[in-house]
Amino acid sequence: MKNQTLAAAGLALGAGLGAAQLVVRIKHHQETKHLEFAGMHANLLRDTAADERLTAITNSGHYAELDHDERAQFMNANRWVTLWSLMLRLGFKSRTSFRPVAAEFMSGPVGRAFWKSARTHRRITARDKHDEAFNDLMNEAYAEATSEPSAV
Repeated sequence: MKNQTLAAAGLALGAGLGAAQLVVRIKHHQETKHLEFAGMHANLLRDTAADERLTAITNSGHYAELDHDERAQFMNANRWVTLWSLMLRLGFKSRTSFRPVAAEFMSGPVGRAFWKSARTHRRITARDKHDEAFNDLMNEAYAEATSEPSAV
């Protein structure tokens, strides 16, 4: 009887460890896919910004009013924002260490103009709570950069 109990406990432990390993592998696979897509996105933006002939697809929507140089700057800003989002997602940056980065990004006219243009699209296309939290951090930095200082 005792051997059966130990065997059952061993099987339960083994099943639990197997399930935990499966969960970790699935998460790792999803992160790997996310990184691959982000790399493809960055390459596409790089190639598009480098060759004006490839910008037809980005000459609409919130990029319609931009000239080639502004469009290239927005695409570069988008690449940075995408990279920072990935860094937060994968733990290479913390929310606390990212706040000064977002503030610095919003301190320049290109960063502010890009975020003003892109934030609605990024909110609509957020795929999970991480994206929503990242957008919130960027929105906070944007609000701080665009609000007038309070009277002292």
